[in-house]
Amino acid sequence: MVTGFDDTTTSELHRTWWATGDPVIMRHALGLMTRAEADIVIAVASDDRHPLQARAIESMGFGFDEAEFVPVLVHAFTHPDPAVRKAAAAAAFWFEPVAAEDGLLAAAHDDAFEVALEALDTLRYYPTQRVLRAVADLRAHPDERIRAAATTTFDELRETFEEEVVEGNPKTVALLREWMLPVRDLVGWPDEISPYEQLPLSARYSRREAVTEAELLALLDNPEVDRHELDPGLRGLDWSGYAPDARARATARLVGHPNPLFREIGCAALADWQCTGELIRLVADPSFTVRKSAMYSLSLLAPDPAVADVAWRYLAMATGTMAQEAVRTYTTHAGPAAVDQLVELARHDRRESVRSEAIDCLGKLHAVEAISGLADLLTEPPGVSWSVHNGLLWDFERLGLTVPIPPGLAAVDNLHVQSGLCGLVARQS
Repeated sequence: MVTGFDDTTTSELHRTWWATGDPVIMRHALGLMTRAEADIVIAVASDDRHPLQARAIESMGFGFDEAEFVPVLVHAFTHPDPAVRKAAAAAAFWFEPVAAEDGLLAAAHDDAFEVALEALDTLRYYPTQRVLRAVADLRAHPDERIRAAATTTFDELRETFEEEVVEGNPKTVALLREWMLPVRDLVGWPDEISPYEQLPLSARYSRREAVTEAELLALLDNPEVDRHELDPGLRGLDWSGYAPDARARATARLVGHPNPLFREIGCAALADWQCTGELIRLVADPSFTVRKSAMYSLSLLAPDPAVADVAWRYLAMATGTMAQEAVRTYTTHAGPAAVDQLVELARHDRRESVRSEAIDCLGKLHAVEAISGLADLLTEPPGVSWSVHNGLLWDFERLGLTVPIPPGLAAVDNLHVQSGLCGLVARQS
């Protein structure tokens, strides 16, 4: 049996394995494939007669957040094989396509328990009145396992709804409470509306002092070190206290360590030490988790046009969260010069994650004219999820912009869209 996960394998290797014709090796290869092998993944995922269809759909969960791929996922909910339906429910978990809601609700009532369980897990991230009501009803399902899963999902959804109407601008909260009236029997809120108070950054996030150099080297030299020991022992630390000579020694060991977990966690130390060159080197690491950590860590450094260039070039081939990190790092280092490129990404990029991140970055740059010029995107239907619309509504709110409100948005059954819309209406009325 060939199984397991390895984030250091390459697209070329995946294709080589696929070409062997060996069913076991092909299955393993398909499970490791990414957007770079979309020609294979989508072809198999679209073929209702292919024995590896479920495996291909599972692979669509990461990096396939493009509108053209959504119909493949939606169709899979109607497949007679429960393994395919379960795979569709699992894949939808990661990028929440609006068009998958019908299929997920049907899957939540599926005769196959494993399909229903997967669908209920994914529906936690569909904050609509329709889903809240449907999941509430499933708490009375004759199968105890379904009742338990439905209760867990309902409790999370209810909490999500209630958190939006407890504190904030009284006018905004009142409008959102009015929108929630059809599910008032399922959610609760206090009579009083508390003003929203954001904690200072220092109160929300603090880091422990890093381990000593001797302790770090002992971990680096231990081939049997356990991941569960490394994660709490090395993450979230303040490495700034290391002396220059200790930094140099530790940098060489972290960057060149054979264990990718050390290289990934070590990126935080490299950021504290302003090791730009080493982090750029790790952006090309064989391990995806190391590359992602390095790209994120580069966003923490002082602006550098060379880093902006690295991030922009990397963005062309990145997908999912890695693409988001690349957009964020590019913006950090390009500054206001990034505005035109960000507008282009927001309007025309095929990757939903890139579009929404570009919009968020424009807001952080306070690019008022650019953000206002994107208001027409609110009139468009969602490409994949509501993330583009939510991002724009949030930017309009935090920048205090006055824009035309598309009448169609009022009918959208989505908590986050309505929260942003109510904020906009409250401020402009």
